[in-house]
Amino acid sequence: MKKTLLLTHEYYPFKGGIANYTYYLFKFFNPQDYLIVTDQQEVKGKNIINIKLISQFIKPSYLFSFFKLKKIIKKYKIAQIFTPHILPLGSLAYFLNIPYIISLHGLDINLALKNRPHLTKKILEKAEKIIVNSKQTRERVKEYGKKVELIYPSIDLKKDYDFPKLKKFKKEIKGKEEIVLLTVGRLTKRKAQDLVIKALGELKDLNLKYYIIGQGEELENLNNLIKAENLNNVFILTNIDDNDLKYYYQLADIFVLPQRDKKEDQEGFGIVFLEAGSYGLAIIAGQKGGPKEILTNNKDSLLITQDNLEELKEALLLLTSNKEKREELGRAIKKRVLEFSNIKEQSSKLKKILS
Repeated sequence: MKKTLLLTHEYYPFKGGIANYTYYLFKFFNPQDYLIVTDQQEVKGKNIINIKLISQFIKPSYLFSFFKLKKIIKKYKIAQIFTPHILPLGSLAYFLNIPYIISLHGLDINLALKNRPHLTKKILEKAEKIIVNSKQTRERVKEYGKKVELIYPSIDLKKDYDFPKLKKFKKEIKGKEEIVLLTVGRLTKRKAQDLVIKALGELKDLNLKYYIIGQGEELENLNNLIKAENLNNVFILTNIDDNDLKYYYQLADIFVLPQRDKKEDQEGFGIVFLEAGSYGLAIIAGQKGGPKEILTNNKDSLLITQDNLEELKEALLLLTSNKEKREELGRAIKKRVLEFSNIKEQSSKLKKILS
C-alpha cells in the first residue's frame, strides 16, 4: 500500500460519526502504512502527529500548517493524502500537489457546495477518489461517476461486558418496571431531541426514563425545555465514554431519534441506528435522509414524518405498551444490521483503493 497521510480534525477518541467512521476504516491497517496528522491533542499513538491545522488569525487559515505538512510529507515519504474533511483540509490536499482521496458524509458536501462551490468542485475534480458513506451522499456527487466509491459506516459487533458493572448500571438506569428510551447523538436541532421531550411532556402517564447521551450547542435549550415541561424522568448525559455507552444500549428498550433534514443539513447515514440495531432495540426515527437506507417502516422500525409530534406520540405509545411489537422490531433490525459489511471488510475496501 502507498504510504498514506490521514489528515483529520476528528479521530477516536474524539466523539462523533466522522471520527468513528475514519477510525474503523484505518483500524486494521499496518501502522507503518499510514501517518495521522490531527489537531486533536487527545489523539495519541506512535504514528500520530499533533499540529495546529487551522488558524483564525491568518488567511488562508491553513497557511502555517501547509508548510509544516510539506516537511512531514517529505520526511515520511508520503505518497497520498486521505482526508474526511473537504473544507478546509481538502483545500490543503489540493494545494499540496500530491494525490489525495476525499471522504464525504452528507452535511459537509452540502455546506461546501453552498458556501464555496467553485473551490469545492475543483477539489472533487482533482481527487483521485471520492469516498461516500451513503447512496444519498453519492447522489450529491454523481457527476464524478467512476471516481466515487461507496463505503458504508460499520460497527464492531463484538460486545464484552463486565457483568457486575452491568448489574450496577441496571439498578441505576432501568429502575423497577420502567421502559428506557435512549437517544445517542450530538445535541443539535437536526437530531430533534426536543421533539421527544415535547412528546413526553404530553405523555406524562408513561412509566419510563429517557436518556439523552451527547454533547452540543443545544444543551442549554434542551435543559430549559425539560424544566418547562416539568419532566423529572429525562436525563441528559454529556460525558459518557464508549466503555460505558454499551451498558445504556444494552439496558434500553427503545432507541428514538426523529431527525430533521433541511436542504443542506441532512443526516448523511446515521451509524447510531446500526449501533442501536445491533443491540436489538426497537427504533423510532425520521423517515428522511441516510437512515432510510438502513430502516424500513413497520418492518424493522417505526419511521415518522419530520417534526410530526402526533406521529411520534403514537409510536411511543405503541412501543411502550406493546412488548411483542418492540421485540418483533428488535429482532428484525438486528438481522438487518448483519447485512452491512463488518468493520474489517470495510477497512479492506479502503485498503484496495489506497493501494
